[in-house]
Amino acid sequence: MLENIFKIRPRSFLGIDIGISYVKIIELGRKGNKIVLENYGELGTLKQKDRAFRVFTEDTLLLSDRDVAKAIRAICDEAGIQAKEVNFSIPDFASFFTTISLPSISKEEIAEAVKYEVRPHVPLPLSEVNLGWVVTEGEAGKSAVKVLAVAVPNDVVRQYEEIARLSGLKLRTLEPEVFAMARSLKPLIANGAGIKLVALIDIGARSTTYNIFEQGILKTSHSSNIGANELTETLARSLNIDYNKAEEMKIEFGITSSPDAGESRHNAREVILPLVDAILSETKKVFRDFYRAKGEDMQRIVLAGGTALLPGLKEYFAAELNKETVIADPFLQISYPNVLAETLKKSSPSYAVAVGLALKGFE
Repeated sequence: MLENIFKIRPRSFLGIDIGISYVKIIELGRKGNKIVLENYGELGTLKQKDRAFRVFTEDTLLLSDRDVAKAIRAICDEAGIQAKEVNFSIPDFASFFTTISLPSISKEEIAEAVKYEVRPHVPLPLSEVNLGWVVTEGEAGKSAVKVLAVAVPNDVVRQYEEIARLSGLKLRTLEPEVFAMARSLKPLIANGAGIKLVALIDIGARSTTYNIFEQGILKTSHSSNIGANELTETLARSLNIDYNKAEEMKIEFGITSSPDAGESRHNAREVILPLVDAILSETKKVFRDFYRAKGEDMQRIVLAGGTALLPGLKEYFAAELNKETVIADPFLQISYPNVLAETLKKSSPSYAVAVGLALKGFE
């Protein structure tokens, strides 16, 4: 009895990734010097006509706050999540990234220079955005620097604050997805003998983001408008089948092929491959641009997002780019029961953002 009275529950944090058609939640806690998986859960649906909730509307970046809060509460209740402090992610299409080169100036002067330099790259008045930046090359006050600046519309920030309030949670921070992923995937992008440059390709629902890291520091980030949903929608239109059936075919067959492949597998590959090639083509362009600027090439590619598990994708990227290609595993730094190993393996790339957000709570 005394053991129960004096046992202190380790402090835990939530990381919540809000996507186009899902909400993913990770609860992490600390036990001794280990970070452990306390709970996780998600809510979403493959259906487009009657989604359980709609996060981003078709014509705006604003969130449907009450529906999202309802989804968050449902996940927390079902999974028995107790933590109240939360970090939210901001999707790449709800923020504006740009890289700025500046002379040797102080940190205080950088802040003012960034405000001036980002104006041409942000389609909103600076009074309507939340502006942040990080030095990616050089040292303030000692050398010329390169700065990665990010601007987030104030309306988006306010909507996340309202979602937290309606969910009964305490919002600690908002963070762009790429920084959350970098934290959860640190063993893959910042460690490894002889590995200096790593490309993190995140294939999301409505866009793909191409990120280049040098020894764990984000150097450049670029997005294209091809995502997982377009793969499914194109497959549905081409084969004249409904969205759910197309999603099932995409997940089962992907872009795999063999001499004795059945008609369904062949059809799926024929439809999906041109879109995958478009993502691959953009990847090559990003690599070429970086090589021209720096004279260095990628040494590893990390595929993230649920589509990273598309059958045949990893092998296709590795063969076409002739580079080591791995699937994102955000649980490499997390302790969890062995019984969950197979389950997490099937969904781990899609939890990279949520895990990174929860990890931020322990910094």
